[in-house]
Amino acid sequence: MDAVFEALDAGIGLIVCVPEYIPVHDTLKIRWSAKQQGTWLIGPNTPGVLTPGVGKMGIMPANLFKPGRIGLISRSGTLCYEVAGYINEGGYGQSTVVGIGGDMVRGSDVQDVLYEFDHDPETDMIVVVGEVGGVMEEQVAECLQHMHKPVIAYVAGLTAPAGKKMGHAGAIIQGNEGTVACKQQALRKSGALVAVRIADIPS
Repeated sequence: MDAVFEALDAGIGLIVCVPEYIPVHDTLKIRWSAKQQGTWLIGPNTPGVLTPGVGKMGIMPANLFKPGRIGLISRSGTLCYEVAGYINEGGYGQSTVVGIGGDMVRGSDVQDVLYEFDHDPETDMIVVVGEVGGVMEEQVAECLQHMHKPVIAYVAGLTAPAGKKMGHAGAIIQGNEGTVACKQQALRKSGALVAVRIADIPS
């Protein structure tokens, strides 16, 4: 956390916070400070940000991506890599890839990233990779009515049991909320193309 505050003090405009297990209260502090300064804070618990053929910040293996015109947002690093592989096999590539972070509280909201992709001349379509728990996918659904570019969504965790943490702190189903079915319904209702399987995304 000290490193993030040092970067904020130095006036750095984009900070990628890779580590996980940062206490929620600490994340709230750095998120508030970043918002006050107008700084992009990606993470924590993120694989980072990557534009194929241009550069990256974080831990994404650059060889798994290729230049293209599809923006990719994901809560999970490994799912992000798998989805990129299918996109590549389909003959497409990525404009920019953003690991939004798998924690309950994140530095940047998915709405902000969607807005950037919607206004990015290098991006024609956006793929959002979500998972059970949290509210990110519902936030995506709320944004879609204001967007001009098509969005494909995939939500992982169809068989995840309620009350169990599934890899990420944000991937916890609370009662009937946060399930894959609820998220898929909200996304479809808002106009997203919902892929039931990762392999369906290119088609």
